[in-house]
Amino acid sequence: MSVSVFRNYIAGEWVEGSSSIANVSPSDLSDVIGHYAQADAAQTKTAIAAAIEGQLEWQKSGLEQRYGVLMAIGDELIARKDELGRILAREEGKTLAEGAGEVYRSGQFFHYYAAEVLRQMGETADSVRPGVEIETRREPVGVVGIITPWNFPTATGAWKIAPALAFGNAVIWKPANQVPASAWALTEIISRQNLPAGTFNLVMGPGAEVGDVLINSRDINALTFTGSLETGRKVAAATAVNLVKCQLEMGSKNALVVLDDADLDNAVECAVGGAYGGTGQKC
Repeated sequence: MSVSVFRNYIAGEWVEGSSSIANVSPSDLSDVIGHYAQADAAQTKTAIAAAIEGQLEWQKSGLEQRYGVLMAIGDELIARKDELGRILAREEGKTLAEGAGEVYRSGQFFHYYAAEVLRQMGETADSVRPGVEIETRREPVGVVGIITPWNFPTATGAWKIAPALAFGNAVIWKPANQVPASAWALTEIISRQNLPAGTFNLVMGPGAEVGDVLINSRDINALTFTGSLETGRKVAAATAVNLVKCQLEMGSKNALVVLDDADLDNAVECAVGGAYGGTGQKC
């Protein structure tokens, strides 16, 4: 019997991977959420090439176009928070309330950066040279590689994708392989927006193959990673060789300092929430 597979999104098209994996709920091993395509190294390189082309067009887009794209994404996430929150909870393991809350909050992130699009301003200053004025303005970085973890599959993606798109960059997103459904759902929303082909790409697949291509690529201008300390060290070393701008958010577990004058009841509540909220996977 043939199995329907949720595909990767590259260069404005839904494309099959070299293989696929079953996405199984950790709380009910009989619950198969779906089968999701796995990109290989060649397909990841195709996504990078598409992003380069898409970014050249997207950086020319007007502020109102970018604003409209980000607002539309945020609007749909908020409107579908219960539906998408249920998918998130099934594949990640957190409660339905937390799943819906994460999707709602992700919609707010897109709204926030939509507003930031319209707040872009430059600066001017007088030079030490007579008759010369200095102008400073922000420009897109270029192609941004995004690697996200499984504990906040929609929110962490939104934190990184929204600002990248807001300021005229192209995106290649590799989500954690444990939570492809949430990434696919967000990508499906983004795929229907007014974006040049290649501006946004989803490459689901193993870190050893897809992630390795991203962190070692000379054609990516910036890379953002959230994950373990061990992997983060590898990302930092690989991107440094090619002078790729790199942002890391690595392993931690709710550090808490309680001083003598602290409200102990509040401190205990914070400690318990940090330790056990989000299925114990908040950092």
